[in-house]
Amino acid sequence: MLEERFKNDLVYRKEKVYFILTMIFSLMMYISLAFSIIGIVIVGALILLSLFVHGLSMAHIRRNGVRISERQFPGVYEKAELLAKEMDMNVPSMYVLESSGMLNAFATRFFGKNMVVIYSELFDLTEEGKEDELLFVLAHEFTHIKRRHVLVHMLVLPGMFIPLLGEAYMRACEYTCDRHAHFYVKNMEASKQALTMLAIGKKLAPKVNQDAYIDQIREESGFFVWLSEKLSTHPHLPKRLNALDNWSFPEEKELIKEKKATVIIGISVSILLFVAAGIGIAFAISTLANSDLATMFQEDYDMEEGFTPLMNAVSENETETILSLLADGADINETDDYGQSALHHAVSYENNEAAKLLLEKGATVDLVDSYETTPLNLAAYLENVELVALLLKYGADPTIKDMEGLSAIDYAHDSQNKELIELFKQ
Repeated sequence: MLEERFKNDLVYRKEKVYFILTMIFSLMMYISLAFSIIGIVIVGALILLSLFVHGLSMAHIRRNGVRISERQFPGVYEKAELLAKEMDMNVPSMYVLESSGMLNAFATRFFGKNMVVIYSELFDLTEEGKEDELLFVLAHEFTHIKRRHVLVHMLVLPGMFIPLLGEAYMRACEYTCDRHAHFYVKNMEASKQALTMLAIGKKLAPKVNQDAYIDQIREESGFFVWLSEKLSTHPHLPKRLNALDNWSFPEEKELIKEKKATVIIGISVSILLFVAAGIGIAFAISTLANSDLATMFQEDYDMEEGFTPLMNAVSENETETILSLLADGADINETDDYGQSALHHAVSYENNEAAKLLLEKGATVDLVDSYETTPLNLAAYLENVELVALLLKYGADPTIKDMEGLSAIDYAHDSQNKELIELFKQ
């Protein structure tokens, strides 16, 4: 039961909201540029330049890095293969690169080929009896690929230049990857050790008092500390440790938040600085309609804005509450600000039980949201075989295409998920 709870809560909630906001800005930018020949040329040139520079970098790694395979470090490859199988994905190409003492790893994609690059200082963990720590790093990077973070970054590239927003989305992705990595490695001590190593190195990490390190969130505070994180693509390491603790043991480990005063002062000063520097804040505020920009970046931002009580119950997989709300007359097909129904939310959170209950109670199976996405499109994108089978049972149409022109069948073939492909053949 506990493992099922974790499995249904692997995606950090803020990731979805920040992705939608980043996508809105990106689409607006693409549309505005599409009406200008010069704009189209600029976008095309930037894309080509980015691909060229990325290609050179990846070519250097592929030729000079040591590729992990059945013939090269077969023990590590076997464990990575088992990990990828458990995560229901193909093993990406993995390379070890000399790092001059740096501890890092990253996932990338090169002309349709998924890659994970591990710096040698981290890969040395295999020789130090710390294979679970290395597996945590691999699982973290595998999740970037599984969640298509690498692909999405190109799609939402213009939105990534909106001050604070792009970084907020990428930080949310990091929290999601930490959860996945811990869930699949199943070793809390190794998971936290892997994160601690990034702060102080491999030798001293075992000597760190992690509780005291996490307490630095409270002790080391203030505007510049807050702003340094908001301008970063990664959360501060003590916050990642604290978030992992809270996610694993919510009753025992408190989630430490920034002080309200710090957040308010930070937001206010940041807005003034951006306005003074002429960095597009006026444009961002106008495109957000009547939304409150400051509220969007607060730590306690209401992630359920626009949600109905039924959607909240579905996101928590609270079946008794769902039944009670429906009995009281809740509209099962009511949508939120993004056109998503309760069934969309059940699929998005991969709450199979809630999805089944909604379908049994008559939820519209092929309702499309603002992005022309059906629940089946979402389920296929997430590679949730059980949900796909359930939706097909209730008559979902696998040929409906979303805004990107992809159907559920297309997503199945794109992920090369054999189980999904077989389902759509039936």
